[in-house]
Amino acid sequence: MNYKLKMIEHRLLHSDMRISEMVVELGFTDESHLNRFFKKQKGMSPTAFRKSKRRVLSE
Repeated sequence: MNYKLKMIEHRLLHSDMRISEMVVELGFTDESHLNRFFKKQKGMSPTAFRKSKRRVLSE
């Protein structure tokens, strides 16, 4: 579980990979499953995480 979370975080921060591509690569059943998993662990959606972290990295 923790490994999958780290893989999602890495792809969100260091690639332009779509959520749908991550779903297939990491073995989730669909996008909503990945979104629920990520939000439960991090408190925000993958898209919000990507936007907030990229903004911080670019400053």
